[in-house]
Amino acid sequence: METFDYTKAIERIKAPFPSGTVQKRGDNGRAYIPNQVYTDRVEAATGSRWSREIRDVDINIPHGYVKVVVRITIGEHFRDGIGFAEIDTDGSGRGKTVSNKIDQAVAEAVREALDTWQIGWKDLAPYYQDQKDWGKNPALRHLLLSGAPEEQHAVQSRATVEHRCIFLNCGKQLTADEWAFLGEIPSLNKNKMKYCFEHVPQHLKKRASNEVLQRYEQIFQSK
Repeated sequence: METFDYTKAIERIKAPFPSGTVQKRGDNGRAYIPNQVYTDRVEAATGSRWSREIRDVDINIPHGYVKVVVRITIGEHFRDGIGFAEIDTDGSGRGKTVSNKIDQAVAEAVREALDTWQIGWKDLAPYYQDQKDWGKNPALRHLLLSGAPEEQHAVQSRATVEHRCIFLNCGKQLTADEWAFLGEIPSLNKNKMKYCFEHVPQHLKKRASNEVLQRYEQIFQSK
């Protein structure tokens, strides 16, 4: 197995995302990047050499909250994140949809831990330029000076990940682009449905948006 280069992995993690990755929340209009995008970036950037460990779960029904501590480890380095979610109760004081709230708190904790590696900072900084926002801080001006992410051209990555296509008689080692595409297919468990781009079943490809599918078709046609 190739020697793990922590420095290069973090450089790949911090790199700008493709145009259109940043989303706006429906409730307050604030910019964000979906958690699935973050975990997919870490998976591809580290070649699967990272881990997520839930260190603590505190379910406090009387006070109406769930607190979760998650540890993310990349190479020999780890960061902890803390996530919270409010619990609603029924007329009897019992918590409702507690498992969903735990999932929300875990997602927030993962995002907080990954944030310490500056993932997505270059992409989000242009959206946080009000006087009190973090992106306005002069110490972070370099995030803007280095340029917001531009429209990506169809350039295939040569990087590979530690996964192989499960299609009969294929077994090809997936590229980082192929692994990333699987993460763009809604409701796909890519840890089980591991396909190279050529062998992704058509009914699964159709789940991806037309924009996503066309982008990856360009990438793989350019090789």
